Amino acid sequence: MPKDQRVETVVFSAADIAYTQREVDLSLGLLSPFVPGSAAPSAPTQWWAENRPTEVLRSRCREAAPEGWLAPLW
Repeated sequence: MPKDQRVETVVFSAADIAYTQREVDLSLGLLSPFVPGSAAPSAPTQWWAENRPTEVLRSRCREAAPEGWLAPLW
């Protein structure tokens, strides 16, 4: 990317509504296969490209996405 080209992206934070323990567990479960290289970030990347949320997701929605990503790994 040329130095003079600027790219902006929206990043939502769930800090104001806190993470549930289930979200933390799902996140750790999702990250653990990345460490040994048995998973790639393609599922989260594809989900983002298809969904492009326009607001901060509530906990149940934030849990549903990684549950779907993890299903093939379980």
